[in-house]
Amino acid sequence: MAEAFGPQDIMMIVRPAAPTDLQGLKTLALSADTGMTTVPTEDTKIMARIERSVAGIEATGRATAEDTFFFVTEKDGVIVGMSTIFPSLGEDRPFYSYRIGHIAKSAPELGLEAQSDVLILCNDFHGYDEIATLLVSKGARGSGAGRLTSLSRFLFMKTIEERLSGKVMAEIRGRFRDDGTCPFWDAIASKFFKMSFDEADRRSAHDFRFIADLMPKYPIYTEFLPDDVRNNLGTPHHLSATAMKMLESEGFEFSRCIDIFDGGPSVEAPLSRIRTVASSETAETTIDDNAPAEAGERWLAANPAVGRFCATVLHRGPHEGQQKLTSDEAKALGLEPGEPILVSPMRTQKG
Repeated sequence: MAEAFGPQDIMMIVRPAAPTDLQGLKTLALSADTGMTTVPTEDTKIMARIERSVAGIEATGRATAEDTFFFVTEKDGVIVGMSTIFPSLGEDRPFYSYRIGHIAKSAPELGLEAQSDVLILCNDFHGYDEIATLLVSKGARGSGAGRLTSLSRFLFMKTIEERLSGKVMAEIRGRFRDDGTCPFWDAIASKFFKMSFDEADRRSAHDFRFIADLMPKYPIYTEFLPDDVRNNLGTPHHLSATAMKMLESEGFEFSRCIDIFDGGPSVEAPLSRIRTVASSETAETTIDDNAPAEAGERWLAANPAVGRFCATVLHRGPHEGQQKLTSDEAKALGLEPGEPILVSPMRTQKG
């Protein structure tokens, strides 16, 4: 179902995470659903990500794997969402996926053919920039927070596109049972890793060598997998299906690669072809406290100054190169009259 936006959403802002956000981020992280293992919950890990993000935003030159970009979504002073960009995958450690391949064989003398899908361990996303850790509080779901939290990252990437690879990917959480167990993990990875799913996923955050050491080097024929697993390769968790549809509406496509632990789909798109980026334009900020909200108009708007980046939803678009903001909107975005503002039309999601 599409998320709704209303006039009150002007006070919903996405901005880079700051050290003062620690407790709000921890509260949000502890509410994460099953399988959201990329969300840090310990004070030291949250603060480490914040500090890396602050350093990454202040840095110049090509973004490296150390230059994490961490964002919060804030409404009325409360943190209701978080998201992350991880640049340069594979630069500091291998980034493994399973690629779904296809094999066809025949025995002409017998008039027989055999076809099979196989899972091949790969590093297809080496050098990509990953969007990850999208989490919105249960109370904010359905308010537009998820869409704002997700799409605002693309405007940030637009502002620093010369520092990025131009290739973007996302791993979507795979299927889990109601009891928190994962069918794909049980069928494959658990046979090679003598540890729990959560332990393996936490370990992979800082050490990928054990994956190469322990995972099978040869293709895995999917015929050997249980039907429930084989028929759902690349199927997202039911709580992540909306996020995947949103990315697909932005131009992302299934890469035929899946997560090695939960079997969730990986999607990819060139940065320049992502709808929010391709449709964006820069306008000049003007202040008009009588600026009306235009029916049906929803625009993602951001302060494009990297050190002051923040984003929100406007209910009017630019006209003849100028973008009208009320005083409250301008204050929320940290913009003065005459300064540039980056805007992109938002397309209401159907489904």
